[in-house]
Amino acid sequence: MWMADRARDGRRAQTLRVPTHRAMLPALVSSPDFRLSRTASLMPLPPIAFHKGSLEYRLAQFDAKERFALINAVLGVEFVPHKDFVARIFKVCGIETQPERIFCAMDFHLDWLYAALMKPDLDPAWLKEDVPLPRIFDEEAGEYPVTGKQQDADFVMCFTESMTDKPASPPVTHLLLIEAKGVGSWNTKQMRSKLMQYRAMKHAFDAPHNLHVRPHLVLMSPKDPFEKSAKNAEFLDVLNTFKQFGDIRWLDLQMRETLCVVRCNDKGKPDGKHPTQWLVKPRRAVDPDHAA
Repeated sequence: MWMADRARDGRRAQTLRVPTHRAMLPALVSSPDFRLSRTASLMPLPPIAFHKGSLEYRLAQFDAKERFALINAVLGVEFVPHKDFVARIFKVCGIETQPERIFCAMDFHLDWLYAALMKPDLDPAWLKEDVPLPRIFDEEAGEYPVTGKQQDADFVMCFTESMTDKPASPPVTHLLLIEAKGVGSWNTKQMRSKLMQYRAMKHAFDAPHNLHVRPHLVLMSPKDPFEKSAKNAEFLDVLNTFKQFGDIRWLDLQMRETLCVVRCNDKGKPDGKHPTQWLVKPRRAVDPDHAA
């Protein structure tokens, strides 16, 4: 037997027992109780619960990733960070606050981030009258702030400090841009491309309405990528270009030992161009000393 039990809105959901015998599944799925449980467990997407005009509210207007709706539908939970993770990443970033709500998004496009930064009074109600803005090439960065490449941040967290944290100063909005690498190597070329686009949008970060925004770049991997060696020197040089925006931190990411499928020749040697065979082998964890 398998049993699922979940509490919602202070009420205990009815427990559903699913027999493991395959012959009984058709009758179970067609039963009225099962059909009712599928519809009753469907949770609507939560409304945007941030103050209109805040960076969190503006970011939420762009979050069109299907996984947001998928996680909500499959797990029946709101897309919010776990308190233990919040405590860890706040400690690493030196953040001392207890925000009421945190905006979270996965694979958030950098074009979206730039637009949210540039539009302080973003409101879907007047978008039909939105005036085109020039797509300015940044000579120093060697990139446009809007690229159309669908380049993204792996995970974004955004929140504003409570007024009670520092009553004598304006509230700070923290923007955590998280990049994760669980297996393989950090890709220097990919990271350089992302940071070039960040540098191209520096004028958006420096705009008067964003002076309270504090960006943090957080790398998550099983091994610390900041351990210097001759093989990762170029990668570290690329990372350092983010320091004109904010701080750079590392947070440990735990990964299970997994397997991978490798295309190879008849000798078992990996061959991605003209493979004739394939095999299964252990997957190598991320190695900070071999940034590609």
